Amino acid sequence: MATQFNIHYNVSNDELQGKSVLVFLKPQNPQRNYQIHAWQVLNGAAGATESFTYADTITTDVTCLGAQDVKVVSPRQPIEPGQLWKAVNPTSLLPELQPAPTALAQSKLTPQQCGVINHTNPYIQFDSNWYVNDKPVVSMPYVDARMTVSFEYLPNFYFMVTTPPAAGQTYIVQNFSDMTHYTMPVTATEVDVTVNRKQGLWDFDFGAR
Repeated sequence: MATQFNIHYNVSNDELQGKSVLVFLKPQNPQRNYQIHAWQVLNGAAGATESFTYADTITTDVTCLGAQDVKVVSPRQPIEPGQLWKAVNPTSLLPELQPAPTALAQSKLTPQQCGVINHTNPYIQFDSNWYVNDKPVVSMPYVDARMTVSFEYLPNFYFMVTTPPAAGQTYIVQNFSDMTHYTMPVTATEVDVTVNRKQGLWDFDFGAR
């Protein structure tokens, strides 16, 4: 089920000057070296409404360095909770994702987790990247041989107002302490989010229906 978020800007253009509303999804049990992406980057205007849609669709790929240290990305694959993909390189030095046996998935993951295991031979170290609605959520670096990385998140959203991220910019787990946390009701089909400025601080009001 898809849910539409409507962001209403109850602030002036001067207050929004040079700033964006960023929305994050937080992976469960994140490690300190995880690279967190701004899942949504919104550039609103005073009095305007900007919308985005959330649906619980997860995809994954892996990236590594190829010849001349050029970043190589595997084809992106859809994945469901409880499912494990194995990264292999059967015909080249570049990894690709293939379904792992169910028994291996059950031994490595909980039913709520998605996972990727490094089965490359010859061994390649890679980064494991996770997306929701085809927008990046987190990159997990330095996945070694036979190592499994898992991805799980709850429909919780984290909002902040800051300067827009540069291309490729990521954030650290500690940044979440500076964000406004919102837990979406599971039955919500639409959520109104009003951006306010109160005594110099950014404030978000939420209403689900």
